[in-house]
Amino acid sequence: MQVEIATSAMESESTSSSPQVPDKPSDAEAPKAIPSQKDNSSQDTSKSPASAMSSWAKTLNFPQPVAPGQQGSAVGDAGTSTFSRFASGFGLSFTSKASEANDRAGGNSLTAQSGVFESITKGLIDTSLNAVKAVQVKARHAVSQNKRRYQEGGFDLDMTYITENIIAMGFPAGDMSSGFFGYVEGFYRNHMEEVIKFFETHHQGNYKVYNLCSERLYDASLFGGKVASFPFDDHNCPPIHLIELFCLSAYSWLKEDILNVVVVHCKAGMARTGLMICSLLMFLKFFPTAEGCINYYNKKRCVDGKALVLPSQIRYVKYFERILTQFGGEAPPGRRCMLRGFRFHKCSSWIRPSITISSHSGILFSTKKHPKTKDLMPEDFWIRTQKKGIMVFALPGEPGLTELAAG
Repeated sequence: MQVEIATSAMESESTSSSPQVPDKPSDAEAPKAIPSQKDNSSQDTSKSPASAMSSWAKTLNFPQPVAPGQQGSAVGDAGTSTFSRFASGFGLSFTSKASEANDRAGGNSLTAQSGVFESITKGLIDTSLNAVKAVQVKARHAVSQNKRRYQEGGFDLDMTYITENIIAMGFPAGDMSSGFFGYVEGFYRNHMEEVIKFFETHHQGNYKVYNLCSERLYDASLFGGKVASFPFDDHNCPPIHLIELFCLSAYSWLKEDILNVVVVHCKAGMARTGLMICSLLMFLKFFPTAEGCINYYNKKRCVDGKALVLPSQIRYVKYFERILTQFGGEAPPGRRCMLRGFRFHKCSSWIRPSITISSHSGILFSTKKHPKTKDLMPEDFWIRTQKKGIMVFALPGEPGLTELAAG
C-alpha cells in the first residue's frame, strides 16, 4: 500500500515538474475567452503574481482586423465593442463595424430622401412650366386674333410669308433692350429668342429686319446688325418719301442674293406692315395697281382678309401708286394747303370728339391742351352744323365757313 502511494507521488511530481506544451490553436478556432477570477483561484496558489500576470496576458486575445467588404458576426462585433471600451481607458479610440454600418445606412437613407425630394421638386417645376407655356400659347393666339401664324417645325410665331422673300411678322419682344414694356410683351407676342432661332435655322445669313415702330426699338446686334428702322406712329401714315426710301432699301437687299429675304414688322405686324409691304409689291411690279396689292396682302396675312383696313393707310398706298405711274417713282414737290374744315359722317348728336391736326414734323392744332398749342382751347373750334348725322367743323374766322356749313 505504501509502495503504490509513493509511486503515485513520484508520478505526480514528474508530471508537475515537466513543462506542458499547449497545443497551437488552429486559425479556424474561435479565440478563447478570458479566464474569470474564479477559475484563477482554482489554479495552483504556489505561482508568483508576476507569472500570473504573464499567463493572463498570454491568454488575452486582440481582435483581428476585418476587411472592408466582409461582414462580421455578432460575436466579433461584441468583442470589438468590448475592446473599444477597454481601450478607451488608455485614451485610444476605435470605431466599431456596427457604428460604421449605421453611418452608412444613415447616409443611404439621407441620399434616398434627397433623391425623392429632388424628383418631387423637378416634377412640380416641370408641371408649372408646362402650365405657364400653355397659358402663354393661348395668350399669343388671342393677341394675334385673325392673323395667320407660322406653325411648322416646332415654331409657333405670329409670322406670314407674303411671298417667298417677303415676310410679315409681329414685334419681336422679350428683350430688355426694348424697355420694360417690350420685355413684358414677350409673354404674349413673338419672343426674341424664338424669332432669332427661326431665322438662324431657315435663313441664316440671308435675312434683314425692317422695324416700323416708333414706340419700340431693340438692339440691332441681336440680328447680327442687319436691322433697318423706318419709324412712324401706330394708326398713322408715314411721310411719302419714307415709303420710297423703304422700297429702295428692300430692293437693294433682295437683288444681292436670290436667297435673301425681307422681314417687315411693326407692333402687331398688320396695318403699318401692310402699308409698306403693299408699296413694296407695287415697286417690285408684283401687281400693277394698289387694289391688287392690298387684296393679295389681306388674304395672305389674315384669315378673314382684313389686315390693311384703315382708309388713310389705304389712301397712302394709292398715293404711292400714282407716284410710280405718273411721276416715275419720285415724289412731286409738296404744295401748301389751307385747312378750313372737315366733316364726320354718321355721328351721334351727343358726341363731341377731340380733334388733333398734325404733320410729320409735329402737332399743328389740337382741341386738347398741348405744350405746343396752349393758346387753343376746345371752344375755339366750332361745330357749325349738326343734322342728318353730319358734323361740320371749322376754324373761326376762316373764309368760306358759311358755304362749308351749308354744304
